[in-house]
Amino acid sequence: MNNSFKQFTTMVWSNRFLNWIFILLGIFILGASGKAQEWPKIFGDYRSEYGKKIIESYDNGYLICGSIMKNAEQFRFGWLIKTDINGNLLWDKKYGDYQVENFFLDFDKTDDNGLIVCGATAQEDYARDPLFVKLDHCGEIDWCRIFLSDDMNHATGVIHLPDGQFLGMLDYYGGNSQYIRISLVKMDINGNPIWIKHLAQQDSVANEEGGYLDLTPDGNYLVSGSCFKPSLKPYFIKTDTAGEEIWNLDWPVGFGGIAGQSALTSNGMIYNASSIQFQNPYIPKVPYLLKFNENGQVIDQYPLMGSDTVIRGGARSLLMIHDSLLYVGLTWTDNPSLFTGYSEIYKTDTIGQLLQRRLLIEDPNAPTSIIKTFDGKIVAIGYFHVDTNWDIYMWKMNENLEDDTLYTQPLVYDSLCPHEIQSDTVLLDCGLFVDIDEIPTQEQYESSIKISPNPASEWVVLTLPDVLAEGGVEMVVYDVFGREAGKHGGWDVLPSNRMILLDISGYASGMYIAVVRDQKGRRYTGKFVVAR
Repeated sequence: MNNSFKQFTTMVWSNRFLNWIFILLGIFILGASGKAQEWPKIFGDYRSEYGKKIIESYDNGYLICGSIMKNAEQFRFGWLIKTDINGNLLWDKKYGDYQVENFFLDFDKTDDNGLIVCGATAQEDYARDPLFVKLDHCGEIDWCRIFLSDDMNHATGVIHLPDGQFLGMLDYYGGNSQYIRISLVKMDINGNPIWIKHLAQQDSVANEEGGYLDLTPDGNYLVSGSCFKPSLKPYFIKTDTAGEEIWNLDWPVGFGGIAGQSALTSNGMIYNASSIQFQNPYIPKVPYLLKFNENGQVIDQYPLMGSDTVIRGGARSLLMIHDSLLYVGLTWTDNPSLFTGYSEIYKTDTIGQLLQRRLLIEDPNAPTSIIKTFDGKIVAIGYFHVDTNWDIYMWKMNENLEDDTLYTQPLVYDSLCPHEIQSDTVLLDCGLFVDIDEIPTQEQYESSIKISPNPASEWVVLTLPDVLAEGGVEMVVYDVFGREAGKHGGWDVLPSNRMILLDISGYASGMYIAVVRDQKGRRYTGKFVVAR
């Protein structure tokens, strides 16, 4: 072999060696950018914690609404957890104090990148009362309201409405827990109740429960839960924006069940993740997907698992993407002891056909909340009893339900807060309480103030409704942005004279809302326009 051939051969193998080096280096670089993440993330320690809902924050981190137990039967704190995009804890805040029971059940984002949270507190008496808390983007309290009533009751859902006001759902609020079990309350931007409406008052249903509250694509409200008619059934109520029932639907097929979370499409279809019985009343509930339309008409129901091996289970959380794909959080077991089970995410089409599935953890509890992130990932949470206590678990996956990789692009968190947010305990010193008798019914609220002339420039006459309580009244006038424009008082209202003359000469041109509170604390409103 001559020297030229030897040099050529050496050069070829050297180039091959360098190519392998570059390939391996490229794999390393790609691996670094797509570094595997360790999922799930677990929040909790020696205590028991419950995670009810997760949302994506304005900075692409995640917020989890939950609670911390005081003992086996009582809650201790409402809990708010903030993580970065990779699920690493940034801070957490506990709301309440150790002496009384407090817990959170639901929350929603607000226009100012804060949160509206609901749950319950025993701050005023041993019995729980519904609680609503408005938090700013630093997790600090803007305001909180406690709705006082007899019996054990709490707020199970809350929505931030497009007009900036809030809608809450109350459980057993009304002094008669046998007949009044689901109520809607509308609140203004400051948490003051505008009206209350008790739902499901017809005699044909009983023991109704409201589990989830949604804003429908047509601007109305949907309640998902359960009722007895004559056995336990998934139950749905659609109301208009005044809380008036448009229709109610107790699922007509099967022997029993409970509705979980609903998903509403832009084309008028509604899907629900349910636990339901379809064979006979002695067969336990199993996971099903229910489908009906915006008019309350049943379309179909789809079993999410075969009934030959599943002994018990149910579906609880639901996410819809592109009106065509569904991610269902469910649980099932094939163990007759019922102490074990499997918590999974199912990816299905709109007729319940399985596309992919992912086992999350061996536990007989379903995931409680599933969301899609800005970068197209799927995040799910749940609370599970592992070892000796309950903890919150969080998974982040791609659309094929595979563990997400490390997100490496730099992000700045909590940029709207002027200071670093610390993990701490925040006292729920609300100071503002609302008695049930102070909240007007929708009918009372609709008896609005009549105002003339309207528009006006110098003065207006307000004629107060017949249902107004006799005696002194106070009035606050707000502009369209909710800012206080004037406060007035000192008027005594008599049945024979319910008119008030209001000087508006100092008001700038624009629309205003007059809010009058009577001797019983009930509120009435009227709008007028100042034009010059």
